[in-house]
Amino acid sequence: MILQNDFYAIASSSLEEGTATFAVHINPLHPIFDGHFPGNPVTPGVAQLEMVKELISTVLDKPLRLTEMGTCKFLAILNPNTTPDVEVKLVYSTTETGEIKVTASISTAETSFFKMNGVYS
Repeated sequence: MILQNDFYAIASSSLEEGTATFAVHINPLHPIFDGHFPGNPVTPGVAQLEMVKELISTVLDKPLRLTEMGTCKFLAILNPNTTPDVEVKLVYSTTETGEIKVTASISTAETSFFKMNGVYS
């Protein structure tokens, strides 16, 4: 895992058949925010995508890579100083060919920051 336990930490998780929900704390002091952007940190989209990949890999206990992106929407700025704690929800299923379809979101009770549909293998 590239970002887990450094850029973000899992505070808690809930696993049900086909759904995983994580309470995640983003580290506002991580060096990535020194350049993205000084004084007004924004969680990079690529870091949000990596977080989803790492979490689905954790759920399924195997390394995965994103092979297809259906949709990806960044709906609001995720500033780790004002919103360090978010929920990452993954709804997933395995196709007949063994690929993993995932619908993911990052949100709080008040704000949706990110939504995506993708396929991992």
